[in-house]
Amino acid sequence: MNSGLFKTVVEATGLPETPVSKELQTLVTENGFNPEELTIDELREVMAAYLNQVFLEMIEADKDSASA
Repeated sequence: MNSGLFKTVVEATGLPETPVSKELQTLVTENGFNPEELTIDELREVMAAYLNQVFLEMIEADKDSASA
């Protein structure tokens, strides 16, 4: 596991590899891709979905704090 592009991305974060690897693996597989054969286009799709999820969570948290 963790070869090619997947490993490069995990290492490039500069963060502890085990939790980053687990999180990225989850994101990749939830999007129907294989971490061993991940392409740059698949990575873009996964990261776009992840960022969208993060932004939606931030908006929801902002709404919650504004109504409190």
